[in-house]
Amino acid sequence: MAGKAGDGGAGDGPTLTVIDGGGEPAKRKRRKRRPLTAKQEAFLAALIRGANQADAYREAYDCGAMGSHAIHCEASLLASHPEVTARLLAAQASIERAALSSALTRRRWIVERLEHEARSADSDAARVRALELLGKDSEVRLWTDVIQTQTAEASPEDVRRELEARLTALLGTAEG
Repeated sequence: MAGKAGDGGAGDGPTLTVIDGGGEPAKRKRRKRRPLTAKQEAFLAALIRGANQADAYREAYDCGAMGSHAIHCEASLLASHPEVTARLLAAQASIERAALSSALTRRRWIVERLEHEARSADSDAARVRALELLGKDSEVRLWTDVIQTQTAEASPEDVRRELEARLTALLGTAEG
């Protein structure tokens, strides 16, 4: 399908041509998982355990004949491999979710124990202390320390006058 741009007069503009794309709109391609070699898997496992890239590379590959610079370069290249990057990010996200879940579980257990102590501790002091700690819980926040900071805008002249007045007062009382 072709047509002229402009008012339709001959030769008054560029010729526009519409080309049929050939069917359905392109679907979003799912990224295929590329299998990693055993050494790449070992490198990835070392990174997940917290090793730096060079140490992970040394752990996974025979680096006896390689210099430090070469190891760093190869480790950097391998760390940028799309599958290594994707799986490392997934592992880190999983670790973060597990840590958050563990922290929430621990927090829930502590609050439950404090509630139990507040109800059934042998001494009044223990019950009061348990109630105090429950009151400091982030969801209750009955007792929180509030720190206020005041800032005042002053010109350099104002600051100089105030400093002179304070120094005069200090020196005046020290001499007198």
